[in-house]
Amino acid sequence: MDIRQLDYFIAVARLRSYTKAADELFITRQALSKAVHNLEQELGEALIANRDGALEATEAGRALMADAQPVVEAYRALERRYLGDHGRAERAPSLAVSLVPGAALTLSKDIIDRFAESHPDLLLSVESSPTDVALSMVKSGESDIGIVGSAPEYLGEFDILLLVETGTYVHVPLENPLAQRAHLTVADLDGQPFVTFGKRDHLHRCFMDACAVHGIVPNIVMTSSNIDVLTSSAAQNEALMFGLPPNENVEPIPDYPLVPVTLRDDAHFGTYAVKRKGDPLSPAALAFWEYLEG
Repeated sequence: MDIRQLDYFIAVARLRSYTKAADELFITRQALSKAVHNLEQELGEALIANRDGALEATEAGRALMADAQPVVEAYRALERRYLGDHGRAERAPSLAVSLVPGAALTLSKDIIDRFAESHPDLLLSVESSPTDVALSMVKSGESDIGIVGSAPEYLGEFDILLLVETGTYVHVPLENPLAQRAHLTVADLDGQPFVTFGKRDHLHRCFMDACAVHGIVPNIVMTSSNIDVLTSSAAQNEALMFGLPPNENVEPIPDYPLVPVTLRDDAHFGTYAVKRKGDPLSPAALAFWEYLEG
């Protein structure tokens, strides 16, 4: 337990919001959430609870807040007395972004760097994570904005912004007759050996839903979140695997032509920015959202 943890916890308990507390403290929601969680782990009990969509201090949290506030205020008074205005460094506005690596490859190569360069006073935190983790971080408030590959039907809990309508593609072994086709449907994939990123990935989910609609039982020989393992397994099994649309960030795979495939007419797969549904964005997050819109 330290002064920083107590300071962060008191802000969350007082404002009943990780978002508002992070803005007031000028830190990322991810860092704030982690600090409070670590404090709870140290004390062995929950301090903040989510009740009916609203945060509030638990009984233990209220007791700690009552004891901690005088301590934190005394520490601040000590800083002011001995360090004056230089006691507390000015905090920069913060922005936390959770980014799915595959989705990032569909965007302009320097899109994040250009935003960071145009906002030099901003504390930008970008965390690479799988789709389900990225969405969970946005939902919990650890990230302000997520960038994921998905379709609107899987993002109903969020406000969304389409960045790139990617469509869907599969890599087909050169010796497979499907490699000569200009376009495929989900029916063409019936019985074909397939490797995918697994159920955490929304493209896998879209594929499985499409197979269910058409009464197809997919022949999935392996799932893995590791692209190198997946590519190696595809080659060993002469299996199909999903790929990204051709762009400046993606190198072609030798002997594995990329063929567009329609999985579902009603699933507009693409790269989306997401935020908590209905929640206002901090000024820093709003600037990034508007930058992505442009």
